[in-house]
Amino acid sequence: MNEPIIPKVILHEHVEGSITPVMAKKLAEKNHIPFPNSLCYQSGEYDAKEYKNGRYRYDETSFEEFIQTYDTVASFLKNPEDYYAITLDFLNRNAEQGLIYCELFLSPFHICTTQNLGNTIWHKDKFQQTLIQMDKAIIEVQKNYNITVRYHVIGVRHLGAQIVYDTLRFIQDNPHHFITGFNIAGNEKAGHFDDFQDAHQLASQLKLKKSYHADEIESSESIIQALKHGAVRIGHGIRAIENHQLINELVKNNITLEIALTSNRILVNELHGDIHNHPVRKLYVQGVRITLNTDDAGIFGTDIDKEYQIAQAIFNFSRLELLDISLCGIYAAFVDDNVKQRLTNKILSSFTANDRTLLKQAIASNKYHPAIIARLVDYQKRLRE
Repeated sequence: MNEPIIPKVILHEHVEGSITPVMAKKLAEKNHIPFPNSLCYQSGEYDAKEYKNGRYRYDETSFEEFIQTYDTVASFLKNPEDYYAITLDFLNRNAEQGLIYCELFLSPFHICTTQNLGNTIWHKDKFQQTLIQMDKAIIEVQKNYNITVRYHVIGVRHLGAQIVYDTLRFIQDNPHHFITGFNIAGNEKAGHFDDFQDAHQLASQLKLKKSYHADEIESSESIIQALKHGAVRIGHGIRAIENHQLINELVKNNITLEIALTSNRILVNELHGDIHNHPVRKLYVQGVRITLNTDDAGIFGTDIDKEYQIAQAIFNFSRLELLDISLCGIYAAFVDDNVKQRLTNKILSSFTANDRTLLKQAIASNKYHPAIIARLVDYQKRLRE
């Protein structure tokens, strides 16, 4: 008898990065935009079983080339209806794989700005209509799947501190009930977190919880700086493994790392393109709260089920451990407590009799870090209630 599907959580997905090559070509054709032949591999040049929706072509050792690909793909989005299409596509295919909660990262700069004589013009109506269309897509997906979605606002760091701050000012004037988080993303080599003081302060004022990209291409020091400015989650953060003191701080303060295995393999040079070099297992066994994420699902040719399968097949995560990872995701989710409770119960309800037995054995064996044992004991208590 097959075990029930593991409810899955995504805390880290850039909506523009979710665009698959198949969807990109549809958008380009719809909006009468030339589609560069060099943007994607041609049929027969890649493994169609692994990349079911096509595969983008870029140098996987160059973060700058990845950013260029991202910006090219994002340029095919021309109106709010396009955001409806990509949101519907991403959420549908992942909800089918068991996704119950997702936080989508939005870049207002990409969505609703134009340049005029060197000045950035922010278009309020376009932004509001875009969110209306994305909300519409969420409602459409919810007709078939029990999924909850929230939005993060992205400040693009390589555009400069002023643009990051202006992004938040724009959100201050254009709030939305699904916008619950703020993120500083983009090329980590462009600017230190200390350069964004005004944005840090405004995000706190707006009561937006912070999850900052750090330690994807820079050292673990970037995590330390992100935490200093109020981040309660870290996007990526895998080089924390190099700093034992930092590991202890992450565990002590329940800081969650948003791990994206496929993305990290491609973009983190220290992994040398080999997924086996990823420290996800080492981070987990040392008690760090981790989640599994897609990051830019379309550009990287992944989905949430693929990320969970990699964790299981390559890093030997058990079903119980994957359930723990999903529950860590809900613990760290930027939602109200009542929503957290509902989603937690949803995952706990998927524990089979065998899962409960393994949970009991795991607690008794004491083979895990005390932080993990504490979580497992809490799950056991909740299951008994």
